[in-house]
Amino acid sequence: MKRMTKLLAVLAVGAVAAAGVAGLAACGEKGETYEGEYHYANAWDETKPDYGVKVKVTVNAAGDTIEKVEIVESNYVQATDSWTETDDGKNYLNKEADLLKAYEGLKVADVLAMKVAVAEDGTPLKQEEEGFIKYTNSDLLISKATQSCSRLVLAVQDALEKIDA
Repeated sequence: MKRMTKLLAVLAVGAVAAAGVAGLAACGEKGETYEGEYHYANAWDETKPDYGVKVKVTVNAAGDTIEKVEIVESNYVQATDSWTETDDGKNYLNKEADLLKAYEGLKVADVLAMKVAVAEDGTPLKQEEEGFIKYTNSDLLISKATQSCSRLVLAVQDALEKIDA
């Protein structure tokens, strides 16, 4: 009976050690998550919170590729309540999940290199405005939602700037 107890104890210790090694190996491959945000005053209604977005960005363990972008709950206005549909019957909020997915697999350096033109008050320029910089990755731009998409790029860049900070 003593041998059986000893054997079970040795097996239990071995199983715990194996689980620890596997856990450490998995941790070494897991990416890091960073939060970022971009916002500016709501010029149309000072009683409402700022226009903006807050994000959580997960990058791979090497810190060079985006694995996931998620929008984090905040008091910022992402899209005006009255703006619900575009001419094609779809709006930013309907396309948001696809937009977030479009960041997956992008190189951190490429996203950080993107330029987003903004007015003096922080408002991203619309496509039709003078000074707008064409997106190098059109998957990150929803037609007729340029400002919302630009706020998202700027928030993601804010998060990525925290890598190795």
